[in-house]
This record gives sequence, structure tokens and C-alpha cells, in this order.
Amino acid sequence: MSTRIGRIAVSLGSWALVSWLALTSESAALGQAKPPGQARHESITRADGQATYGRVVGDAKAGFRFAPISGEPAVSLEAAGIVTFDGPPADANTGYPPMRVLMGVDQQLSGRLGSVDDRSIRLEDSTGGKAVVVSRGGAVALTQRPGEALVLQEGFEALDPARWSVVGEPELVDGPRLVGSKSLAVPAGGSAATCRLAEPVTSGRLELAFHDPGQSAAGQQWFIDLLFRGPAGDESVRMVLDAGEESLAVLSTGQHALAVQRLARRPGWHRLGVRFGPEVEMAVDGDELARGRGRGGPLVEIRLANQLVGNAEPPKGLAVHFDDLRLVRLAEAVGGLEVAPQVDDVRLVDGDQVFGRLRSADADAVSLMVDGRDVTLPWTEVASLRFRRPLETSRAVEGLLVRLEWRSSPGNDPRDLDQVEGALLAVGDAAFTLATPFAGDLEIPRDRLRRLKVIGNGRRVVIDPSRYHLGNEASKEPLMLDPPWPEGGILERAFTLDAIPQGAAASLVLDVEQVVGEANSLAFSDLVRKGEIRTNVSINGKPFDYLNRYITTKNETPDRIRLPIPAGLLRPGENKIRFDQVGKALDPDELDDLGILGIAVEFSMDKP
Repeated sequence: MSTRIGRIAVSLGSWALVSWLALTSESAALGQAKPPGQARHESITRADGQATYGRVVGDAKAGFRFAPISGEPAVSLEAAGIVTFDGPPADANTGYPPMRVLMGVDQQLSGRLGSVDDRSIRLEDSTGGKAVVVSRGGAVALTQRPGEALVLQEGFEALDPARWSVVGEPELVDGPRLVGSKSLAVPAGGSAATCRLAEPVTSGRLELAFHDPGQSAAGQQWFIDLLFRGPAGDESVRMVLDAGEESLAVLSTGQHALAVQRLARRPGWHRLGVRFGPEVEMAVDGDELARGRGRGGPLVEIRLANQLVGNAEPPKGLAVHFDDLRLVRLAEAVGGLEVAPQVDDVRLVDGDQVFGRLRSADADAVSLMVDGRDVTLPWTEVASLRFRRPLETSRAVEGLLVRLEWRSSPGNDPRDLDQVEGALLAVGDAAFTLATPFAGDLEIPRDRLRRLKVIGNGRRVVIDPSRYHLGNEASKEPLMLDPPWPEGGILERAFTLDAIPQGAAASLVLDVEQVVGEANSLAFSDLVRKGEIRTNVSINGKPFDYLNRYITTKNETPDRIRLPIPAGLLRPGENKIRFDQVGKALDPDELDDLGILGIAVEFSMDKP
């Protein structure tokens, strides 16, 4: 059975009107209507819970402000606290960045992996399509997109004959291209490039960019054909670009037809996304093209082809170009997690782990030294790479400290939200610039921003972004600490400060979880008040505080606490911080099992 779409969509205008009215009604209920005709909206929430719409303006020297569109006086970002950005999602033509660097609690950067060495991780096409270099000292882990495992990636820089078979005259050309230096041109007149998968994929997601020349030519059809092995024989799902039609088409075989949405052809680069398994979903640039029941078996073949329908002579030079093919298997990691913080840890897709010392990594594979021998593991087998704990203090960043969150990919999956803390350097119509401790100065496109949270005005130095489990017992579900195995009751870290800002108040800033609090209503609080099961803190050999008195919740999820550091404890050059746990009076070996998830020193620059 086959299904084919009509010529062009006709209902988008009505949908857009309904959506705009719904947004206007919602914002009116909050107190102030969103500005009509504006693609993006920036807002803050007033003390009465109502939204004020406006725009972030200013600079690092004069100060950053939020200017309401109503003409009310601008307020400082410190007073605003949180700015929310809404509007169109990330451009669906960018696709889903396959890799992400984790850099502490909820902080991550996404992109394509360029390279990894002893000093840095390079991401290509990260924020705003630019390369980003992250210091190894600030990277906790490098992972594939959660729930996905690479099966095939093809930039069409070369056609591997072991993977691809060709018919006719498909060729690699310099342009147009989307990534790398070449693309695959499939000319009019009948040509095909076919990839037979080494292993069938039952449930997965495929992305492929294609360039529509926009030219009209009767009888010329290009298609992206996905072949599935069904219980009653092979079945296919095919997206068709017919140069004689004004809209894209979908053809499918098998007993279950697909419901199809009309999408008009447009010249230029576009991205096809196909999610398959029990259901099949097809979209172009994020707009749904087709959906329906799955084909009943695994994907076994991908074909990119042209065919001539009728007797028309193929126009000379007419071709559709393909680029940036990526196929992933949908699969969550299985098995338990062991942690060896002093070595690099590769977690495999099947749940196994390999411990060693990382030599290098690129977009294709990870190279390790394991027990004195070189081991290379392709990303088709690797789910994530957890780095050994660093011994590197970050650079200092100074100014208005904020956490910026932005969309790195289409859709609304919260796992695709990139976020980094740093000092806000500049805001412009096109981008915000953020100085980060470990990833240099980032330019983040304004139209991708989702949230700005002010931390304060100051200077920040990250001592360690890694996770530690202090205590004496292995953690268990549902409150699982990472790492799950305890590391004892003492943690000591050395760090270097270039200078101590004169007159600035210093604080030790920690992200912690499952710390027993001192508040009356919390379990074991009476013991903490007696001086038991505490976690004491000292700097350069001088005790000055303990963590428990800053915890007022159950601390089942990470909280950020700030411990004021007495003047004179810190010094220029090397410093040492130490955490010492105290057990119960009747059982000194029984300690508070807790997580320290990040350690930093901040100097407040606010005037007293």
C-alpha cells in the first residue's frame, strides 16, 4: 500500500492566528500582554507574580539592565533575578548535536566532537555554530545524546566501498555542502548510493540533510528510501522530492499506511528526521511530514537515489545534494556503575566499562591505554567517557555572574538544554557573550536563549567540578549518590589563586546533596546540634565552618550553599581546602553519606 501527499499546505495561517491569540490571552492573565509582531519575548516576574515584558540591555561597564516595553524605568539584572526568553525553538535544520561535555551540576555544552587530548576537548558546531574548546580540568564527562548510541555517521567526505554501493554517477563535490568539505551529489537521469547496514537497527533515529535545488523538471524524482525487514518480507518508507511537484511526497509499502502532512518544497538545505520503532515519525526541519505504525522489523538499508519517470530528457547539471547523515540506535545503558576516579572510564553501550588512560578521541573512536596496551573503541560501542578527576584550578571570571540556559537542538526535551555559568561580558541583538571558567568566552545566539539566572556580582574561581561521595556506606536507590561507593570521611583539594581582591568578601561555594541539616525538623538534626555526624571545613589548616548548618531542606536534590571565609585564610598562590567528617559519638565510624558536586571560591564585588 502506498500513500502520497498533495501539493501544498493551506491551513498554516489559521493555526498561526489561533496560536497568537492563545499566547496573548495567557500573557494578559499574567498582567501584561506580550508584544505583538515580535518573534521572541523576554520577561521578568514581578513580586506579585505578574510578568513584565521587555529586553535585556546594557554593558559590563555601565551595568546590565532589564528595560520594560511599557516605558517603566529599567531595573538592574541583579534586581530582576531571572529573565525568561520564549519564542521560536532552535532551527530544526541544525539537527541534534550528537555529543555533550558535562561540566558540573547541570552544566553542559553540546556539539559535534572534533578532538580530545590531554589538555582539551574541542566541539565543532557548538554555540552559534562555532567551535568551542573546553579545558580537560573542567570536563567531568563526554557523552552521546542520552538514550542514543551511534550506528552510522557519514559526512560524505569519501564513499567507503565496504559500506556504500553506487549505480550511475553519484559523486562527491565541493558544494553546496553543509558540513565538512564535500557533499554527495545525486544527478538527474538515474543514480543511486546504497548503504547496507552492518547490523539491523530495530529502534532508532535517522537524520539526513538534503539540498533542494528549487528547479522544476518534469519526470525527475529523488528519494531517501529506508528499507525494513518485515515478517512478511521487506517493507520501505520513502521520502520523495519530485522536481515536477510543489510539495514533498511520502511512499510506503506494507500493510500499515502512514498519515501524511503536506509540506511545500523550498530551495536550499533541509533536514529530514525519521524516528522508527513501534511507530514511524518523519519530519522535515521539525515540521511533521508523516506518522504511523512501524514497519514490523528492523532497518537494514538506506538508499539515496534519483529515478526518471517518463521520457523527459534529464536537465544537465540538475542534482540533489546530501550531507551529514547520522543514524543512532535508541537504547538506554544497562548494568551497574563502578567508579575509579583516578583513571579514565569508558562506559560501553551494553553497560560494560573499560578503565584506562585516555590517549585521544575524535568523532569516530576513543583511544585508551589499558594494562599497557593500546585499545581503540568506536563510538558505535561507547556510550560515554568519564574523565579522571582533574588537578586544575579554573581561570577567574569576574563581573555579573549568571547561569545562561539555551536550546542546543530542536524540540523541548529538557535533556537538550545547554547551560553554563560565567560572567556576562556583553549583550547584543545577535548574541550574549559569557566568560566561562573552563570553556573560554562563549557567544550564545540570543534567539536560542531560554533563561538567565543572576548569581551575583563577583569573581569566581572553580576549584573542582567533580563529584565526591563522602561517608561510609554505598548509596542505594532511590537516593543514589554519584559515585555510589563511599570515599571515606576526608576530602582534600589544593588550588591556586593569582590574587586576593582587596576588600572583597570571600565565600566557599559548594553544590551538595544528602547532607544532614541542622534544622529542628530534619532527621538526625539533634545529633548535628550536638556536634555529631558533621562535615567540618578548613582552609590552609585552619577550621572555620561546617556544612550542616547551611542545610534547611531534605537536600535530596543538589543545593548550592555558601560558607563565608574569614579574612586572612586565603592567600595568593597555593591554598588547600579540607573536609573532615565526624561520626556518631557512640559509633565514630558511622558518617553522614553525602555528595559534594562542585567546589568554587567566589569574591563578592558588591559595595558594602
